[in-house]
Amino acid sequence: MILGGKVIKVEVLDDKNVRILEVDKNFVLPKSMSDEDSIVMIKGRNLPELDYNKIVSVVTTTKGNDRIKYTGAVTMSIDSQLNIRILRNNDSQVLQERRRYFKVKVDELGRILYYIRGENTERLDVPARIKVLDINVGGVFITCEHMEFEKLDVICLEVELAGEDLMSEAKILRVQHGEDGNIIGYGCAFQGLTAAQEDLIGRFIMKIQSRLRQKEEEIEELRRL
Repeated sequence: MILGGKVIKVEVLDDKNVRILEVDKNFVLPKSMSDEDSIVMIKGRNLPELDYNKIVSVVTTTKGNDRIKYTGAVTMSIDSQLNIRILRNNDSQVLQERRRYFKVKVDELGRILYYIRGENTERLDVPARIKVLDINVGGVFITCEHMEFEKLDVICLEVELAGEDLMSEAKILRVQHGEDGNIIGYGCAFQGLTAAQEDLIGRFIMKIQSRLRQKEEEIEELRRL
């Protein structure tokens, strides 16, 4: 199967589908997993050392949240590098269908630098503070206590995601009101994201998912004790 989309995470599983390793950087993939001598290379420190020819599964995850599982054999394993040869004629398995706009709950502070209403652009001398309550590659849901906006306004928001700044315009598609009629938040769609900005959001989402999965595994492990 040809890899589709930019891969942002690689997992290695044993024959019981227990995760051996998970990385979101320092990996090299072939252009096609079906080519002869297709090798997945992972570099790092203190990597687990596996037996030569050990059969493992390699799971790739793209920024669009496609997860594809391949069968491979270990060809090199030292504490700084792991090489896995993808076996030919094995059936790859799609673990999760594409969900480009996968959403995660967050609680990140940000600000609005300006907004556009109709043909008018209002630049804010003092940026309006916001909270980002969920985010995906398609958009965000935000709250803002200092200003009110209208449906179809375009805002320029800035928020820090895992140490990197994201600044983008977003159109307000939904103004959500509470039972008392007050505005409690805005559903916004990003406008004109670059590939680098999509990658940033994708990496941030995968980190949140990884933390949640780790917590679930820790809870499950405690239950077994």
